[in-house]
Amino acid sequence: MTREQANGQGPVRPAMRIAIIAMYTGTCVGGAYMLTLIPNIEIFSMLVFMGGILFGKAIGSMNGLLSALMYFLFNILGASPAPLLVVQLVAYTALGLLGGVIRRARIRTAVGTTSQVCFGLIGGAFAFVYTFTADVVFSLVMGINLLAWILQGIIFTILLIACNVITFGLLLPLLLVGIDKHLATAFPNAIHA
Repeated sequence: MTREQANGQGPVRPAMRIAIIAMYTGTCVGGAYMLTLIPNIEIFSMLVFMGGILFGKAIGSMNGLLSALMYFLFNILGASPAPLLVVQLVAYTALGLLGGVIRRARIRTAVGTTSQVCFGLIGGAFAFVYTFTADVVFSLVMGINLLAWILQGIIFTILLIACNVITFGLLLPLLLVGIDKHLATAFPNAIHA
């Protein structure tokens, strides 16, 4: 791997791209399974988003798609119904793509109030939109009253939003700075994000 490839500035060979997607997809799915039995406490969303930030739009979106497919189809609690699975695949593909879009933003390299608030808002907004969309689709598929379904799960929705705000706002900036420091040590001549 050349210095430019390590820094994401040069072309990455297809075999390298496949290896990166496979390894990071395994990381995301492993992180998701680690917390599966704790309702609405998760790091899966943050890891998918971080994949886009670290590897760019193409790899980030592919990682989001494959991670969501593997996790939601082979979940130990049961597979998602087909319409809900489609929502999950689209949501996590978009989240990986969003990470790739803001890859070069200044908030990536700074741990401070601004980056924490920005990442926290992204995480909270994703959790809200994702949960609402999944609730609408699930209630339509199962023939359940939407308002009753939302009210029944409001505590879990609030918990998920809070979890995403915390993981995106506190953990993600620290991980990105740590990874950048590691890359600077491993590739001292490369210019990092």
